[in-house]
Amino acid sequence: MADGDRCYFCTQRPREEIAIARWHPEEPDEQERLTIHLCGKHMERLQKAGQRGWPQKDYVYKQGFW
Repeated sequence: MADGDRCYFCTQRPREEIAIARWHPEEPDEQERLTIHLCGKHMERLQKAGQRGWPQKDYVYKQGFW
């Protein structure tokens, strides 16, 4: 699939492209900044997590990186 044809976390079609910060829980000061596509379900999960971030697999994600 081409970039943008599916959500970053699943196979659903993306609802929106957003900027995120991600980091390993043991190194919160080492944040990566990415732009990813998310479906509605994962967008809601990320928004609910707020500033504390949403743990998923080996990383923690939060919306925005400013």
